[in-house]
Amino acid sequence: MKYLYVVFFLVCGNSIFAHEPNEAFFTFNLGKNQIMVEAVFPWSMRNALINYNPNLETSNNKQDFESTFVAYIRDNLILKDKNGLVLEFKKFKEIDNNGHSHQNNYLLTFKGNTLEEVTNTIMFNTYTNQVNYNTITWNGTKFKTSKNKTSFKINEGNKLDFFHFWWLLLFPILIITSIVFFKKSSR
Repeated sequence: MKYLYVVFFLVCGNSIFAHEPNEAFFTFNLGKNQIMVEAVFPWSMRNALINYNPNLETSNNKQDFESTFVAYIRDNLILKDKNGLVLEFKKFKEIDNNGHSHQNNYLLTFKGNTLEEVTNTIMFNTYTNQVNYNTITWNGTKFKTSKNKTSFKINEGNKLDFFHFWWLLLFPILIITSIVFFKKSSR
């Protein structure tokens, strides 16, 4: 019987335990004249909303939570275009959480067709060690935001990769140039 318990925990253990309460995940997608952000919040997002609006602690009204959620997103997930203008938050929609009752998944929609900079301070008002994982789908870059680094520029990730790319190209070019130079000088 004890082996049955071990097998059960090995197979199901990952889905039994809740996600970290101080981690959230954001996937940024470019649509036609809109930026869509798939957000996965842990169960502790409710605490962040109550910290943001203490009146929610005594409220049973779903509308109170929804209006606080919208205000919270507007204040803590700030998207800017290439001209530095803040993109307008349009709406949110709850999406399927794939059976994970310890998380909430939302689709957040912002008006705009370019994204240059993101400030993501969601849940920083609840956890000092909060980490938000941000994935940009159209260029494959990933960023973390935390109390130490609350924002990022979309092209930051690409500049580093481009820099390393040039170093990789420079080495073969130097070798080929050296070979050609030494062949000419040995004639």
